[in-house]
Amino acid sequence: MARIASTVGVAFLALTTTFVYTHRDTLYTFYANRPGSLKDFNILPNAGVEHEDVVRNCEDIYMDDVEGWAVLSCDPGRDKWNTVLGIFTDPLAPPETGLYLSRYSDPDYIEPQKLTLTNFHPGPANFHPLGITYDPGSKSLFVVHHAASGTRLETFRLNRDRLEAKHISSISDPLLLTANNVVALNSATLLVSNDHFFAKRSHGWLTMLETYLALPLASLVRVDLDITRAQGPPNVTVLARLPFANGVAVLNGTTVAVASTVRAAVYLYTSPSGFAKGTADVKLVETVRLHFLPDNLSVDSNGALLIAGHPFAPALEARARAGTGGACGVLETATATGNGEEDGECPVAPSWVAEWTAEGGVRDLFVGRGFGSATTAVRDVGRGRGMVVGLYERGVLTWSETEA
Repeated sequence: MARIASTVGVAFLALTTTFVYTHRDTLYTFYANRPGSLKDFNILPNAGVEHEDVVRNCEDIYMDDVEGWAVLSCDPGRDKWNTVLGIFTDPLAPPETGLYLSRYSDPDYIEPQKLTLTNFHPGPANFHPLGITYDPGSKSLFVVHHAASGTRLETFRLNRDRLEAKHISSISDPLLLTANNVVALNSATLLVSNDHFFAKRSHGWLTMLETYLALPLASLVRVDLDITRAQGPPNVTVLARLPFANGVAVLNGTTVAVASTVRAAVYLYTSPSGFAKGTADVKLVETVRLHFLPDNLSVDSNGALLIAGHPFAPALEARARAGTGGACGVLETATATGNGEEDGECPVAPSWVAEWTAEGGVRDLFVGRGFGSATTAVRDVGRGRGMVVGLYERGVLTWSETEA
């Protein structure tokens, strides 16, 4: 009996040691970034929060740094409808939910302007946009939509002059049930991250186990739209499996970066034949370890990978849960106190923004509570401009290398 107990003890110790080792980066964030320990840091020039009365709860940004405009994906309804975190209080989206055009390079630019969604039969009240991407050649805007009826990809034709996004098609597939982020390789091929294998809508406990154990079940998939249009059902191919796949960004023709939120890391994958070639010869070649949980990714014109995310997961969870009661949803801004809350009512989820290059590694740009729950950072190198949006934050954090 003693021998059996000893064997069980050794096995338990081995499993515990393995778990701690493989989760060390994530566990580090719980200690180092806890309230009272996280130190504010900011090297973004002339940084400030703008448009607080215009946009709220924005998840993603597509930036065209050639022509100098951007589209923001915003959903104030996230306070009561977040399928990733398991909040299903109310699927109706507020009127201000939608896609916003920012003409940030226009000298007469004032604020982001909401795009009118035309030919969109589900209607704005059932629109919950998450990740977005754009194909300049076809002027197609692809949006991950966490609709009440299920997650799908929506295709819109963008007309910036008319501030209009005309709905073209909806794409759904069993391999897109937990779609989170999307990037267009061209007009015919998309790369999509699925943040879980088990959808929170239907497998709550299994989703929790998948998250907390960091099981490599989430996926990076390729959606071939040329086949979709020709034959009806989409052709979706799984390219890689990883824990909690989130943001996706293309570094070059053969390398793609995918954020693994629960592993506090960004995985770099290569495909010698290219990700749009119809093959699945994808290999993990590098893991970029972080001191925070990454959300979305972007690549600037210099090839630097911008990473936005969350220093302390419990703070983000607390902010998400607090929004279901409406208190956080009506606050103009969030000002953090020592315990990570504002007046004991609305928890504040701090942000972390960093950049990575193969030559210089990871460099922090912004850390702290001056702007909450950062999800995406983008940068226009030529114009010296940048912006960050937050999952549960009002406005946009902007910076500029020249004084306004």
